[in-house]
Amino acid sequence: MKTILVLGATGKTGRHLVPALLDRGLGVRAATRNPAAYNGAQGAIPVLFDWSDKGSWAAALDGADGVYLIKPEGGGVAVLVSEFLALMTQTGASRLVLHSEVAAEFRSDDDEERRVEVVVEQSDLDWTIIRPNWFVQDLADEHFFAGMIRDQGILVMTTGGSAVSWIDTRDIAATAVELLLDSSLCRREAVTLTGPEALTLDGLAERLRASTGRQTVPIEETLSQAEERMRRDNLPEEYVAYLTRLNISITNGHTSKLTDTVERLTGRRPRPVDDFLAECSLRQIQDEETSSDIIRSNEALFRKQIEAWAGDDIDKLLACYNDDMVYVDMPFLDQPVHGIDAFRTHMIDYNGQFDRSDFKAEILTLVANETHVVGELLSTARYIGPGAPAGGVLVSWHATLFDTIVDGKISSEKAYFDPSTFEKAIGRESS
Repeated sequence: MKTILVLGATGKTGRHLVPALLDRGLGVRAATRNPAAYNGAQGAIPVLFDWSDKGSWAAALDGADGVYLIKPEGGGVAVLVSEFLALMTQTGASRLVLHSEVAAEFRSDDDEERRVEVVVEQSDLDWTIIRPNWFVQDLADEHFFAGMIRDQGILVMTTGGSAVSWIDTRDIAATAVELLLDSSLCRREAVTLTGPEALTLDGLAERLRASTGRQTVPIEETLSQAEERMRRDNLPEEYVAYLTRLNISITNGHTSKLTDTVERLTGRRPRPVDDFLAECSLRQIQDEETSSDIIRSNEALFRKQIEAWAGDDIDKLLACYNDDMVYVDMPFLDQPVHGIDAFRTHMIDYNGQFDRSDFKAEILTLVANETHVVGELLSTARYIGPGAPAGGVLVSWHATLFDTIVDGKISSEKAYFDPSTFEKAIGRESS
């Protein structure tokens, strides 16, 4: 029996790919940073895989005949992918399907998506590169379009009048299954995957109106307007540049093409946008009472979280978070904390830097909606950590927490604060 290692097993495509492979009699190793919390298809073997931990790669590849690969996020990742492909060769995993993105072939050679493709193309593996168009699931994703469609009745995009042939991630998964089953299909070839029709911004807004029964106003942004909005939303510059590249692909007309790849490989036409809209949550309108209940619950969760932190009740604090949560101290973007176990260690170490006898945390501002909470804190404590003088030093500092709430718990948290506050307090005490 063939076995496939699926990277991104819990992602938009991976969550459909894993059960589809199992249904066809293949073994599946589902890669995740937290195998203990994996709740995907029964029959898959959850395995630890983290791009930042090269020691996890070989164990994840153990027994795999092929790999469904989604590149890691960030810059300079082509080198990581190259090292991983070399390890694939060493372990005997010869079949590779790389999930790239639409129009990558038109990018410059120094573009990260294209650089990863080149690394794959230059390998000795039996590879196929798939370049899917925009996911129709992005329309129902809170990180993309769902909020503006549902809550504001608008659809904001940068298209320059060009169209997008939106594709359902279930069709991407179905295509990937065939490619992983039969290595002779599209061998050493890059193929573009699209839905059955290309829709302009106006056309898509009309489909949304028909599906939801609510007004959806299409708003065309220029490239510069989109960049300004993303920066106002405090998106990292690297992500702004990435989304700008995608927007340029649309305005250049690269996303309007239609291909028969899905139908040719799976034997059926890809799902139209209307089918997805008919089944997704955008057509469900929350009443004001339900929305208010969720907001109040999210506010209460935040207060519980801060109370537990200030009281050094680690178990109570961790109960506020999902098992696969991600925590980032924004001054230290290169040191994210992944998973509840790592977060426990992080918070024990952090709280240990303070004398808990006079620790105070006051919530100055608290703003919440159905999916996010933003809170500004003023904390005062006696710092006894590295660099502190004997007996510690009293420090007051402001911090802003940005929490994303999923299923009643925090799935990600970003903490904004000025670390120099501690250095200045130590300096004043020392002088």
